[in-house]
Amino acid sequence: MYACICRGVTQTEVRACIVHDGATTVDDIGEKCGAGTGCGTCHDRLQAMLLAHRAADTASLGMTG
Repeated sequence: MYACICRGVTQTEVRACIVHDGATTVDDIGEKCGAGTGCGTCHDRLQAMLLAHRAADTASLGMTG
């Protein structure tokens, strides 16, 4: 599924920017894969993906610590 229609960037590509490339902001995602650099409609979706990743990281840290 597309995360950014304007640039044709999939959710999988955005997750890779977050997980593997270290994107921590919507601007970081835009710099790394182009998502969010068009009309801006996807910014909320990209922010939600960032927050979900942070929540998952926090949860995994709590389980191991």
